[in-house]
Amino acid sequence: MRTSASGRRIALLLWVLLGGLVLLLSSLWYFRWDLTADKGFSLSPLSLQLVEAVEEPLHITYYVSPELEDLYPHARNIKDFLRLYSSASRQVQVEVRDPVKEGLENSLLQQGVFGHQIQTTKGNSTQLVTVYSSIVLEYLNQVSVVPFAQTAESLEYELASRLLMLVEETGAWPVLLMAGNGLSVQDDYGDVVPWLEAAGFLPTVVTAEEFQLMEERLTQGEGLRIPLMLFGSSSLTGGQVDAIRRFVEAGGRLLAMTSAHTADLYDDWDVVPSQDKLLPVLASWGLELGEELVLDISCFRATFLSQEDNPVYEQVNYPLWIQALPQYTVEHPVSRRAFNLEFYWSSPITLMRLDAQPLVYTTPAAWLLSPELDREQPFVTNPFMVSQTASQAGQVASQYVLSALAPVEGGGQVLLIGSQYFLSTLLRQYTGSLGNLDFATKGLLLLCGQDSLLELKNKASVTKGLHKMDQAQLEASRPRVLAVNLVLLPLSPALIALVVLLMRRAGGRSSVRFPATGGRDD
Repeated sequence: MRTSASGRRIALLLWVLLGGLVLLLSSLWYFRWDLTADKGFSLSPLSLQLVEAVEEPLHITYYVSPELEDLYPHARNIKDFLRLYSSASRQVQVEVRDPVKEGLENSLLQQGVFGHQIQTTKGNSTQLVTVYSSIVLEYLNQVSVVPFAQTAESLEYELASRLLMLVEETGAWPVLLMAGNGLSVQDDYGDVVPWLEAAGFLPTVVTAEEFQLMEERLTQGEGLRIPLMLFGSSSLTGGQVDAIRRFVEAGGRLLAMTSAHTADLYDDWDVVPSQDKLLPVLASWGLELGEELVLDISCFRATFLSQEDNPVYEQVNYPLWIQALPQYTVEHPVSRRAFNLEFYWSSPITLMRLDAQPLVYTTPAAWLLSPELDREQPFVTNPFMVSQTASQAGQVASQYVLSALAPVEGGGQVLLIGSQYFLSTLLRQYTGSLGNLDFATKGLLLLCGQDSLLELKNKASVTKGLHKMDQAQLEASRPRVLAVNLVLLPLSPALIALVVLLMRRAGGRSSVRFPATGGRDD
């Protein structure tokens, strides 16, 4: 049976309406395909495993201010990622709320959610606005908080670490923090504790004396699973160093940030060699710290007041504050995709054993500054007097190790960073360093045996953001993206029509009637 011209027009109109309906529903129903080769914009197996383990409703609330959304488009990344969680399980419910409009500031304050002030400009006036971008997870009368999520970077890790505590009931991972250079963890490294707490750790600050007393207990059973984060070691006594040595050689884990000299942080930045009793122990484990200072052309550019009669502010490269470049970090879970790393007055690390592994290098244009012990100030650290290149210093340029990892006989492990001020609050705030705390966090994850969470921090999507890709990713994904958006989606109504038409024709052929034969009954 042939279709009339009016019937064909009606059918065409219906298909057009169907296509419009499909496009309308696609804008209301959240769905997307990850066309990247490494599935960098999808939930990881660990996240899917955690979401599938949710047996009771998990309520995730994203408290975000409209002002922040207007200034930072990354808020959209956060919303999209939370939708990924809700689409993976019916038990996960996501809600977006404006805390100021709904008057929730006081109740959020009781949950540990604080607003942050940002500077905005309207016309010719500049003002500070308090904004929120916090995530609260509620599960079985338990609450966990991401205090401030400005971007989607590390968001999957932060959610997964909290889900592990809520769903799997693993609890936070304990870690001991100890300053061994005469400084204070609470004052001089003050933002380390809240950072680690936000990353899912349970930090406990101990003194060197307290660690020495508890060392025997730590070396028995579960105590060896608790890593020790050490800030400098120049003030440690022989007995305190022996306690650290016994702990590591019994199977303990150590993240040591130390160097062969100390600096006057709060005055004139004078640097002097130290008689550090931990250095020979580190060398016996295969990580030898040199007595020199490392300098590099890749360094922080600081603003200082000049030393002229009429002083003015000048920008000066300071080679003693090294900015490590990503291309000189080793492909290792701790150093992979490390960015914005800064090393202050660092000692070079020499690997003394084959199983010791470098993590971060200087550029090949680095050089060393040896101490002149007969001078009152053994090192020249004045920013206006420091040599800017190896040739200017009369040295041969070379490449040096700034951080390394080594196993210790007995089952222990040591991650060494050759700068005891690597996590100094004063220096990091001065330079605006962003990557040092993240690097230390990844080191602790490795030492805690949290390999799956460590992989989450290294996902390409986490580093680039959900709506950002580097050029290599873009070129690799371009054919698939164009095929879906320019061919498959626009032609989907026509493809549906073609399939239906073929099915109708096939059905018509199978129902053909044969004419009755003209015989008579016998």
